[in-house]
Amino acid sequence: MNLDEILRKPDPIEQKQLANHAFVMDFPQMEKRLLHGNYRLSNELFFKNNSIYISKHHRFAPYPLHSHQFLEMNYVYSGKCREVVNGQEIHLHKHDILLLDTGSTHKIDPLNENDILINFLFKGTDLNLNFLTNVNQQYSPSFDFILNAVTGNKENSHENFMLIQNDNSEIPHILEQIMIEYFFPKKFSGQIIKNYISIIFFDLARAVNAQLENNVISNKEIIIPILKSIEQDYATISLNKIAQKINYSKNYISNLIKQKTGRTFSDILNEQRMQNSYDLLVNTDLPIGTIIDHIGMSNRTQFYSKFEEYFHKKPNTIRLER
Repeated sequence: MNLDEILRKPDPIEQKQLANHAFVMDFPQMEKRLLHGNYRLSNELFFKNNSIYISKHHRFAPYPLHSHQFLEMNYVYSGKCREVVNGQEIHLHKHDILLLDTGSTHKIDPLNENDILINFLFKGTDLNLNFLTNVNQQYSPSFDFILNAVTGNKENSHENFMLIQNDNSEIPHILEQIMIEYFFPKKFSGQIIKNYISIIFFDLARAVNAQLENNVISNKEIIIPILKSIEQDYATISLNKIAQKINYSKNYISNLIKQKTGRTFSDILNEQRMQNSYDLLVNTDLPIGTIIDHIGMSNRTQFYSKFEEYFHKKPNTIRLER
């Protein structure tokens, strides 16, 4: 059988749930505790020798309220799904992803025959929703503003869960490749899955950024194209160029950046240049002088000073340690 056939074929638990439309626990020793309240699912149940656990969510019966000690990703392979997460109703459709961080609580309505929901559980403590936020903050000066504008609360921005809609991304294809390696293991499958997981989380970071950005752009925030200009044209950008591009005065743009982000134009530009210089040091063999030119800094002394200020190491040290 291929992957699609395996996922659609009713398994023994689904056959029981279809017969009586009552929940049947995957782990019988925990059934009473789960049915009598919000039970916390622990790492020991799922992770023995692996850092990832993948399973099809059993259809035809509701899944009781529970929480867990790991990051969970619900992926809608086909059909649709309704969950209640932290008391909030969430509707998922084909290729949607719901990320549930440690401590979140959720319950799942009964799934019909065509509703295929896949559970991806991740053991690693470094894999959580903060990872997605931190990656975006590191590489995109617009992300902090976008996140705050959408959530209104930076400190608790994702509320322990995040819905990502993925109709036009590569993520569904990669997830299906992971499932094939997981359910049809061959030589090197474990290593391939680990590498796919890294790709998935960076793709998810992209999706989060794009999704939040679309929400803010719909409100016509002028600050977004300004920050995007710094992000993309950091080597040559200036306040004068931005002013000419969007037809606002230089002083207005400078004040707007400070008002909306709490930082100056120079602060944001320098951070973007430093991050890109770091990436070039680690991932290429370009001479340091060439890297300095590439990021648009003409003053070598200023570059070395800023670099050590940001990374607390000299550029040569970073390159030797890569």
